[in-house]
Amino acid sequence: MACQTGIRANDATKNAFNKGKQAKLRLIKAVVKNEELTLNYEYAGTANWRDDWKATLPECVDSFEPCFILFRMNTIHEWILITFADDRAPVKEKMLLAATCATFKSEFGQCYIQFERHITDRKDLSIDSFESWLKTKSDVGPMSEVEQELHNAQQERATVAHTGPQHMKGVAFPIDRNAEDALRKLAKGELNFVQLSVDTLNEAIKLEGTQDNLDAQDLAKKISRDKPRYTFFRFDHNWEGTIFNSVLFIYSLPASGSSIKERMLYSSCKGPFLDTVTRHLGVEISRKMEVDAKDDLSEKALLEVLHPLPQESPKHFAKPAPPRGAGPRRMITKV
Repeated sequence: MACQTGIRANDATKNAFNKGKQAKLRLIKAVVKNEELTLNYEYAGTANWRDDWKATLPECVDSFEPCFILFRMNTIHEWILITFADDRAPVKEKMLLAATCATFKSEFGQCYIQFERHITDRKDLSIDSFESWLKTKSDVGPMSEVEQELHNAQQERATVAHTGPQHMKGVAFPIDRNAEDALRKLAKGELNFVQLSVDTLNEAIKLEGTQDNLDAQDLAKKISRDKPRYTFFRFDHNWEGTIFNSVLFIYSLPASGSSIKERMLYSSCKGPFLDTVTRHLGVEISRKMEVDAKDDLSEKALLEVLHPLPQESPKHFAKPAPPRGAGPRRMITKV
């Protein structure tokens, strides 16, 4: 494993990452400066990615300044990560760029990156050179072990995304960075309310709102009754002398106010989303609830979900009493 530098993206770079994942940027260029991943150039672009490539590359690159370039082709899952380090650049800066690459991908989100390419000469950034290289990737030519693993992961994600709700695996949309941060804080107890939505346009799960101390009796006001939502609520309560810190997952799916496509996507995303939340973000869910516009979300209703009353075992059918004056029962034996 390569040694990591601990260098993180600054606020301007994080903001550019978020805009990029909303398809608001075509190109993002970042450099390592003052021990930070610093935004160096961004380009909003047009509807034609080839024209945008010609307008920005390789002109925005300095031969003596190693950098990371993120270029979006079409959808938010078709980003190309280019690490550029010219042979003439200082060795220290090239080493620093290489040691920060894994952190850069983690900060942006590995699931958004379709291909990676390392370039050492500006002329290899021409559109002709890039399309020639892209064709070899499309034809699945010889690949290294790392490239093969990346290709297999991309193929699997594409299969899941295209099969959609017809398969039990569901649709694995990426979780926005702000949403991930909020869920990690929920797991640590720093927040007790986190609400998320599925961005059907950009195919991602976004953060809608958070609170650090929402009272249970105010929860119902926060649940939209006309839009689907994923809501996590940490319910700290006393039950029969024991303190519980229970996390409820509330899946609100109203029958009206949203399109069929939206409801289908919420339903299909739920399984993979909860798997990521519990496996990788540390959230332990005590109970799952599915509610509509008419369901009760009072504090009493939450307690009934978390601590259901024991059900009485069904009574066996009792034989009726014999009629009065019938005398003792007689045993009849067949001969």
